[in-house]
Amino acid sequence: MRLLSLLSVMLISIASYSQTATLKGRVLNRKTKTPIEYAAVVLGEGTGIGSVSDSKGTFRITNVSIGEYILKVSCLGYVTQNVKVYVSKAKANDVTVYLPEMSLAIDEVTVTARRKTEDATTAYTIGRTALDHLQAVSVADVMSLLPGERTNNSFKLTDGSSHAVTLRGTSDEDGTPGFGTVVEIDGARVSTNGVTKMAATDTRSIASNNIESIEVVTGVPSVEYGDLTNGVVKVKTFRGKTPFMIEAGVRPNTQVYSFSKGFDLGKKKGVVNASYERARSTADLASPYTSYVRNAITLKYSNTFRTARHKLVDFDWSVNGNIGGYNSKSDPDAYRETYTKYRDNALRSSLSVNYLANSPWLSSLNAGVSLSYSDTRSEGKVAQSAASAQPSMHSTVDGYFVGEKYDDNPNASIVLLPVGYYYYTGIEDSKPLNYRAFLKARWSHRFGKLSSHLLLGSEFKGDGNLGRGEYYDDMRTAPTWREYRYDDLPFTNNLSLYAEEELRMQFPHSHLRLKAGVRQDMTFIKQSIYGTVSSLSPRFNASYTFAENPDAFVKSVTLRAGWGKAVKLPSFDMLYPRTTYVDRLAFAPGTMADGTTYYAYHTETNTAVYNPDLKWQYNIMRELGIDARLKWVRMQLSFYYNTMRSPYSSAGRMYLPFNYKLTTQTALEGCTIPSADRRYEIDQTTGVVTVHDKTGANPSQELGYTVINDWKTRSYSINSSPSKRIGLEWVLDFDRIKSLNTSVRLDGKYYYYRSVREEIIPSSSTLTSADGQPYKYVGYYVGGASASNGMETRNLNTNLTITTHIPRIRMIFSLRVEGTFMRSQQRLSEYGGGTRSYVLDSQSSNLPSAAGGSIYGGDKYVVSYPLYYTSRDDMNTQVPFLEKYLWASQNDKQLYNDLSKLLVKSTTGYIFKEWSYSPYFSANLNITKEIGRNVSLSFYANNFYDTLRKVKAHHTDTEMSLYNSAFVTPFNYGVSLKLKL
Repeated sequence: MRLLSLLSVMLISIASYSQTATLKGRVLNRKTKTPIEYAAVVLGEGTGIGSVSDSKGTFRITNVSIGEYILKVSCLGYVTQNVKVYVSKAKANDVTVYLPEMSLAIDEVTVTARRKTEDATTAYTIGRTALDHLQAVSVADVMSLLPGERTNNSFKLTDGSSHAVTLRGTSDEDGTPGFGTVVEIDGARVSTNGVTKMAATDTRSIASNNIESIEVVTGVPSVEYGDLTNGVVKVKTFRGKTPFMIEAGVRPNTQVYSFSKGFDLGKKKGVVNASYERARSTADLASPYTSYVRNAITLKYSNTFRTARHKLVDFDWSVNGNIGGYNSKSDPDAYRETYTKYRDNALRSSLSVNYLANSPWLSSLNAGVSLSYSDTRSEGKVAQSAASAQPSMHSTVDGYFVGEKYDDNPNASIVLLPVGYYYYTGIEDSKPLNYRAFLKARWSHRFGKLSSHLLLGSEFKGDGNLGRGEYYDDMRTAPTWREYRYDDLPFTNNLSLYAEEELRMQFPHSHLRLKAGVRQDMTFIKQSIYGTVSSLSPRFNASYTFAENPDAFVKSVTLRAGWGKAVKLPSFDMLYPRTTYVDRLAFAPGTMADGTTYYAYHTETNTAVYNPDLKWQYNIMRELGIDARLKWVRMQLSFYYNTMRSPYSSAGRMYLPFNYKLTTQTALEGCTIPSADRRYEIDQTTGVVTVHDKTGANPSQELGYTVINDWKTRSYSINSSPSKRIGLEWVLDFDRIKSLNTSVRLDGKYYYYRSVREEIIPSSSTLTSADGQPYKYVGYYVGGASASNGMETRNLNTNLTITTHIPRIRMIFSLRVEGTFMRSQQRLSEYGGGTRSYVLDSQSSNLPSAAGGSIYGGDKYVVSYPLYYTSRDDMNTQVPFLEKYLWASQNDKQLYNDLSKLLVKSTTGYIFKEWSYSPYFSANLNITKEIGRNVSLSFYANNFYDTLRKVKAHHTDTEMSLYNSAFVTPFNYGVSLKLKL
């Protein structure tokens, strides 16, 4: 209480001492000198202080503290201008800002990703000019403009995994970095929490031709952003008055057509932006039937209202969606009547109201809601054939069941499938839904050379799934399947509170920026043992700019540092594990005359196991950077060291002893009932098989059985071991060579990833013991029963971009050479508590080589042993494996042979050798030409040079061609035409 009182006194003192003034001005078209309406005027980044120009181009910002500011003025279709202004009490603060129209006729045109130098963290912006020049068809394509990134390997939309976004990581790494990468469209998050697998965001349903800009945050983000681990991608669509634009783009496999218009409703009624985009992409030019189709529609209304107290209220409502998907049904080259198709329908909407108070106690108050809904129903028709009736299991309770024909009992626990050729159609109905509401307030204040910017906010979000789940259209032909409805799963809700303070201190020739904040997340999970889970995410960013002298060789230097924790909420497959079923053959009589075999099975129900020790996955982010402006070059360097802790894994498993009865055909040898007259019955509880005579001529007979000693397994979600990602990203932007109208950019990245899984995972052998019974031992392996338990990768990429821009003829050329100088991957087998794997003398050996040696030598076979094992006879005693195995090799051959079945041996001698390749390159050419003010023509050719080049694989000492490899994008080209009417 004392602290709050002291803080209140301090704030009152500051407010009373500080002097304020009013800043007003006009925004005009640089060429025509006409007013520009709806221009956004922001006084400093992140302050919440701003205004919007009216029909006369005028704006007014009240209660501005005395001092120097950077005034940022932006409007759709114009080049953003940053103007330095000094607000004084002694004079009129009137400023006129001229915005040049965005075209290739101006001197400064950017076709690359530009770092946001006003942010202490690493963030980039990509504008509309760069998007047009690149001719991107998805948001994932745009990520190639980031430092050291590669051109998307897939230029077709039929491959969904190639159009998912992952920042500072790859999709196959532990922790699934793509799952922790946030994608937002006009404030509406595209969430994958409500699906039954951890996956990155597929961006194919997002239109590409109505995007105004994309902001990518790869460093430590503001505490405003939660439920993430690997960064933020913010997509902003057109907002404001625009001419009617028609665009057509053609490439070998993809055609894109779009229409858009920004309507000024006049008389302060606001602006409506509407757009439609259709894209069709085929998988193969030789058979252009299998295709992906996108029909994306966007509608946005924006307006600025003025209150009775002359305050501004900025209103935005946006709705965008897609109707489309993948379909191979009409492909004549597919197997007769088989197909795969899935919907990719989406509906996203957001509403934001921003009250620009510009008062001494409140700069702005922003409230909003958003909704994101997807319909990803998939359907596949599959051809099957069988010489005899095969069983299809549908039982959902423990017990013994005998197969029945569908016509005899449509609700049978085991259905005997048809004999001969038939089809079945499987459907997965998934409809994830994400909703969000937020309220945040900004208060900016200045006291002399010190400015303070406080952000307070709260957010409530939820995830669920309204889909039916997996099912089949005809149970007569449906394979083994049990119902698991997604719409029965409870919604997961999360409440967040966050606070962030940014301090900026101005010195004579330098300035300091400090930003610190904390985010509190409270996750509410109904119908789950997890209940309510709380997590705390502190974050910090700092930058110090010095040596500011525009006339010196070193014009300015900025040092940056950041640290933060980001928590990722689990997906539904982690929160709500499925009940699994194991079906074991209990009786298989001979085939009847009609080809029917009345199989009997025992069904074991493994109820979903919830792990009360499951922790939320989080990423510790550390970053250091330096930005330097020299006389002829701008240099940016970012180093990061991220540690993913408690990554989600579904590898948890437990083994429990289990017995069931098996009746073999041997038991029928003494049966006196003729085979044609037999009717089989199995007791659901005891498993005893009884043979009845359908004619009644013979008494019923019970058959003998064998008790099988087996295991039942249960899976559950766990947290895996930490993994680390280390990277160095750099950009060298050289000043434009005016005589050649050419600029040069050199960017790249070094990336290192290492993960070693040390959680103990049990596993048993599927082989039988000497007595014919199932294997009785369970091995407990470090990281799982595989030869390796970790991975280490190294990549070094460098891109050279040469851009020639000739304003006089409205044309820009860019040549981008992508070089990969290091591509390395190595499997690991390590354990902090000892040795996990050993070198063998030969592939047939089981014992460690007496000569020893490193498993990473690259020419030796390797064996991995479990850390310990247990026996069905004594599950509570953990026997050290290697010690017992070495003893058994000399003293107990039977035990030695049995334990040998737990060995995991490498299949090659180079499995642990470093897989690396010689350097390789790819070159892209992009050309954009404006014909007057209303026509624009763009052309691109990716990987147009030396596409058949070979690279050397050092680990096998062989060469491989880059043609049709995953290393570089295939040669492809395209052209687009844009008309402004």
